[in-house]
Order: sequence, then structure tokens, then C-alpha cells
Amino acid sequence: MKDDLVKEHIINSSVAVFKKLGFDKVTMDDIAKAAKKGRSTLYYYFKNKHEVFEQVAEMEYLSIIEPAKAKIEKSNTIEENLRLYNEIKLKSLINKTQEYTFLLEDIKQNFNLAHSLFMKLRHIENRIFQETLTWAIEKKEIAPINQENMQFLAMTMVTAYSSLEKEMLLYGSIENMSVRLEWLVNILIKGLKYDQKLKSSQIKL
Repeated sequence: MKDDLVKEHIINSSVAVFKKLGFDKVTMDDIAKAAKKGRSTLYYYFKNKHEVFEQVAEMEYLSIIEPAKAKIEKSNTIEENLRLYNEIKLKSLINKTQEYTFLLEDIKQNFNLAHSLFMKLRHIENRIFQETLTWAIEKKEIAPINQENMQFLAMTMVTAYSSLEKEMLLYGSIENMSVRLEWLVNILIKGLKYDQKLKSSQIKL
């Protein structure tokens, strides 16, 4: 229990360091100083600054995802759920990027910093999208999808959204992101609903 509290304290204390210096310029000494811990204590819990960064990034990632996830409800339509989720997540992402200006510059130079974290945590958003799709199927908003295709579709959605977010946040290459995400959602839902109508017509035949 004490170990968990000390580790949590180090992670929370290092947030300000990464905000101020980014990733490349941060040293373990900087983190130890911010946490008011000795180097030996710091190295007891973390092998290097990359391990500390991963924990900070995961914490920040969850702070972005959780408020967006909280807005998703079974009573909403699938369009409403996806629009609300994307809208709230996008606002949180923009706010975070303004806090971590130097870190973004480091990620531009070494995208593996963010990519490895995305690969580790993408299952969280996969589950969110699978749940949203399942509700829509139960309410007959979209056509039934088998489990394999459900997993593939959720993974595709996560990958597509994340790629667009990366282009906007790191390179500024996409304008009116919220409008474009909503357009993407509309295309997706229309396709799934069209598939439902197509299957219905095939059954009648």
C-alpha cells in the first residue's frame, strides 16, 4: 500500500516536469527533485524516465477518455453517442496539447513515444465502441454484426479517429476537426443502416 502511494506521488509530481520541459530534456534528477525523493527511491520504482512518462501519459489519457465515456448512454442513438464522445474527447485533447507544448514537439521528432502508448491502451476505446455498437444493434438502429466483425469495426474506428487526431494536433493539417469527425460518423452509420436495409430486402427475396 505504501509503495503504491509513493509511486503515485512520483507520477503526479512528474506531471509538472513533463509539461515544463517535454520529454527529451527531462532527467531522473528533475523528477526526483519534483517529487522530493532521493535518486535511490526513484530508481526503486522506475528504471528510467521513459517508465515514468508512460505512467503519466496513461494517467492523462484516461483523464481524456473517462469524461467522454461518461456521456455515452444506452438511451442515446448511436449518432448521439459517437458525436458526444468525439466532441468531448476532442476538447480535452486540445486542452492537453496546450499544456504539453514542449512534449508535442518531442513527439513530432519521435512519434514512437506516443505510438507505443496508443498500442498499449487502444483496447480501452475498442471496448467503448463495441459497447456503443452493441446497444445500437439491440435497438435495431443498425444491422447485426458478428463478434469478429464487431471487433474489426471498433478497431478500425479507433485507428481512424486516432490518426485524424494525430494529424490535427501534431501537424495542424486538418481544420474543423469536429465537423469532419461528425461527417465521418454519418458516413459510418449510413453504411451500417444501408447494410440493414440490404439484408432485409435479401430476406424478402
